[in-house]
Amino acid sequence: MRKLAAFVILCIAFSVPHRAWSASPCDGVDRSLTPERKAAFSIAIAKQLHLRKVDVWEAFQFGGWSIIYVDVPEADPPFLFYSHDPRTSSPVTMWSGAAAYFEEQEIKTWTLKNAPGIPPKLANCFAWHVTKDRN
Repeated sequence: MRKLAAFVILCIAFSVPHRAWSASPCDGVDRSLTPERKAAFSIAIAKQLHLRKVDVWEAFQFGGWSIIYVDVPEADPPFLFYSHDPRTSSPVTMWSGAAAYFEEQEIKTWTLKNAPGIPPKLANCFAWHVTKDRN
């Protein structure tokens, strides 16, 4: 009976997605994006980038900083880094492209260097997201 119970527990543990039972570097980072915020970010960022329209796909906010992932015409979608409210400030830097699974530390180092003052937690979240959490 104990072997059967252990087997059932193992089956359940392995059937639960990894993200559901483990902490991620993005725990505590606000990744919510209401339709209202999405629309406001889209309008402001389109103006900043001198484009007619951009689509906001994701947002990461922590410690007064934001990283906004947008779709722009004729270019790789960039992640835009803001040290203040994205609706009223310009991006500090941007990043686009692909990152391999093993490049997490390199991306974190790049983020801390190119977005001076970004909270390390947000830099960790971004590096993890682009290397291990993107679909």
